[in-house]
Amino acid sequence: MTSVQFTTTRNSLTPAARLAEVLKGAWHAYLDWRARHATLRILRSLDSRTLHDIGLHRDEIESVVDSKRGDRRRWYDANWRRRSGR
Repeated sequence: MTSVQFTTTRNSLTPAARLAEVLKGAWHAYLDWRARHATLRILRSLDSRTLHDIGLHRDEIESVVDSKRGDRRRWYDANWRRRSGR
């Protein structure tokens, strides 16, 4: 007879550390949301000629900012802020 042993792995973080992780994730989500909206405001403020120079049409602004990396040829890189050291 074979015995099967199930072990449960418990999160070794304390409740305070888990709360800190949740708050950190929420803060990053908020910062990403703000960065997206700032990008939308900036792109919407550009004239059509400038948008054309960077390869965008006015109708594509939301699509470029809201799409995921594999969805389009051009996409909004949500990690730009982290790479720039800010």
